[in-house]
Amino acid sequence: MFHHLWSRLFGGAGHRKSSSAGAPASDGAGSAKPEKQRRLSPFEQAVQALAARPDGGAGRVRAVSLGDFREAVGDKWPRLADKVAIIVDNLIRRYIGAGNAWQRHGEDSWLLAFTAIDADEARRIVTLIAQEISRHLLGEGCVGGERPLASAACLSAGKTLSADGRVDGRVVQTALAETHAFVEHLDPNAADPGWQRMEAPAHRVVDAQPWTPIVVAKKHLVPSPWQSVGALTGETRLSLLWRPTWVASSEAISAYCARVVRVDGPASPPLEGGQAYPEGDDATAFAIDRFVTANAMRDLKTALAAGRAGTVIVPLCWSSLRLDRRAALLPLFAELQADERQRHLSLEVFRIPDDAEPQAVAEVTRFLQGLCGDVLLRVRVSSDLLCRVDELGGAKVGLDLSELRDEERMNDQRLLQTLESLQCSATQAGAGCYLWSARRRNVVGEVVGSGFDMVNGPGLMKDVGRPAAVVPAPRQRFVNSD
Repeated sequence: MFHHLWSRLFGGAGHRKSSSAGAPASDGAGSAKPEKQRRLSPFEQAVQALAARPDGGAGRVRAVSLGDFREAVGDKWPRLADKVAIIVDNLIRRYIGAGNAWQRHGEDSWLLAFTAIDADEARRIVTLIAQEISRHLLGEGCVGGERPLASAACLSAGKTLSADGRVDGRVVQTALAETHAFVEHLDPNAADPGWQRMEAPAHRVVDAQPWTPIVVAKKHLVPSPWQSVGALTGETRLSLLWRPTWVASSEAISAYCARVVRVDGPASPPLEGGQAYPEGDDATAFAIDRFVTANAMRDLKTALAAGRAGTVIVPLCWSSLRLDRRAALLPLFAELQADERQRHLSLEVFRIPDDAEPQAVAEVTRFLQGLCGDVLLRVRVSSDLLCRVDELGGAKVGLDLSELRDEERMNDQRLLQTLESLQCSATQAGAGCYLWSARRRNVVGEVVGSGFDMVNGPGLMKDVGRPAAVVPAPRQRFVNSD
């Protein structure tokens, strides 16, 4: 066994048969050894066998590249490269099938030779492999809902190897550059490897009864609290707190919601959550979202390593989820495996325009569902979306009481009526609902007792510096409180 490993790693000098074996030894020093011929790898042998076939092995030599993923993660690549390679190696072993060969090429590409199947089946398997790579690294919607980070190309078996039997890197790179055949979200059984758009799921059937908007007649809306907030400056300091959140399914404080804190200078008051985001400044919102996401993933990774992770909820501004911005956010999620994100990460969209089209919101929901477990949509009490919850892709809907405008503030009785309307809309649509920033204990008790999925705020627990362990909190503890 150790001899075999030594031969694999260091070429096995002195242990392989010479290409000139049987020829007379040359004159001169008796210790001189004949030149050794390099042993071809299984992949190279397979390519030679394919090239010798009558059809030249057409369509059976393929390459899969993560060059776009490497470019997207930038200086994170050296830290991710080995982890990514393990994932890709395992996926290829799982799907390539007996009798076929593969090998890694460079730092971000893999080559596959299919000697045991036909060209169509080879294309289907490479499509499946690239699709699974994307899912494992970044989830279902791996890039902007449109463009994946895994690409594939078909190589000519007769040109893949150079004269000495080694892989010709120029041929591989040329094929990848020319083909750039993106394969994410393809049906592996489809005849053509062209792009396929994700179809919207069928709407759920709900009771045919009219819904009453929470706000029937909109009054003149005064400026939002954050409208006087400007862009980030050199004096701006951002930090992250975590808000403990009660979850009905576990009857425990088992989720922690990230909450950014912004301070623009020594004399400036701290701005928390959505109030840290300026109105209409998409660049600043995107910069804050990158900060929140990067630090949230760090804290979640630390919690997972310590064995005390529940669920973390990361809010993202609506404007940061435009198609042209999504790809820049995705590498921040890549250090966690897809199954870890599904179990421990929820993503929330806030600052959704009141007049946003349900189809656009549903598309964002589907995109985020590939990156995490639950998707949450934080809306306003004035939003028309509250009348069309069944069209939002199955996401939970909720309110944040800290974002109420002055004319929207209400006493507890009116607030509970409003929350009842929210819950009714969500229930009819088969979706969950939640409430953030509940300050009074009796409101927390009413919300918990009425069947909301999640609730947080000062009336429940104060913010903490890191996601903590899951804390049991039976429903009756809140329902019976004064």
